[in-house]
Amino acid sequence: MVIGKVVKKVVATVKNTAFEGRALLLVQPLDMQMQSKGSEVLCVDFVGADIDEVVMIMKEGSSVNDLMGLDEAPADAAIIGVVDQITLDDRKIFDKSTFEIA
Repeated sequence: MVIGKVVKKVVATVKNTAFEGRALLLVQPLDMQMQSKGSEVLCVDFVGADIDEVVMIMKEGSSVNDLMGLDEAPADAAIIGVVDQITLDDRKIFDKSTFEIA
């Protein structure tokens, strides 16, 4: 699993039927200092995340297939949770209620 921030909503006028009823969002992975790390990831949203929220993403295609209830879904990443708080070594490094977007 990876922690990331939702940065964009993806709008598609035509998309695979496997995505019907699910939002597609671009998520920027973050390191433990809440700084950008690597490239944005296209994710199927399973939790109703919104722009600027910190989320947990799963980047294993077979697990995403299981979530979608399909043998072969055309996706390899999914948003599976919205992060409220992160504590590392007894130090709070993220709290949703006080986090300011840079």
